[in-house]
This record gives sequence, structure tokens and C-alpha cells, in this order.
Amino acid sequence: MGDKRYLTGEVRTYSSGTPGRALWRARTNHFVTDDLTDHGGPGEAATAIELFLGGITACAVFMVERLAKEGGLALKRAEVRMDAMSDRQALRSGPPVLDRATMHFEFAGITEDAAAKLVKTFKDR
Repeated sequence: MGDKRYLTGEVRTYSSGTPGRALWRARTNHFVTDDLTDHGGPGEAATAIELFLGGITACAVFMVERLAKEGGLALKRAEVRMDAMSDRQALRSGPPVLDRATMHFEFAGITEDAAAKLVKTFKDR
């Protein structure tokens, strides 16, 4: 059993042969992602920003589920929605950035006070 101190991950993304479409894999799982149609992509599969936000919200759901379990809370369901915006016309040096990102949490099975504590703990970590 390896060192569980560090969380690691690796994905590989490569051109698909279709302009604006890339294939990526994580371990033995394979996925398609598309660029936006106004960038010349097909726009059918999830975009890079959607995948990025999906990763963040999945981490949030998993973390609040673990926190609830550690705290003995009877959390039945957690949902995290995230929306973000990036100004594509802004001139910046360096990597792309989000100008705004907002997370919305919904819980079932716990009180509003317990939900607020879960969100605060999530934010503090």
C-alpha cells in the first residue's frame, strides 16, 4: 500500500483528428471534449471549462460527504453547482483565468446550520 499522504492524478489529452475535438484518458477511462463552435470546434461534447468545473464540483461533493460522515451527520444527498465566466477579449499575460466563479451547495438530510458548517469547513480547507 502506497503513501496516502499525497493525492495524485494523471490524465493524457491528445488530438482526435477532428479539428476542435480532443480525446483524453484517465487510467482506463476515455473521454471526448470539444472546443466551442465559435472557435471552430464541434461543440457537441463537454468543453474544457465544463470539465474543469466538473472536477472542482466533484471534489466539493466528495469532501462534504467525507466531512459529514466524520461529523456523524445523516447527509442523504449533496449537490454542488458551479458557474464561471471568463472574458475572452481581455488582454492578459500568462495563463487563462476565470473572471468570476460561484459555487452553490444543496444538501438533503441535514439542518441548515449543519449545512452552513459543512460549507464553511470546505471553504477553510
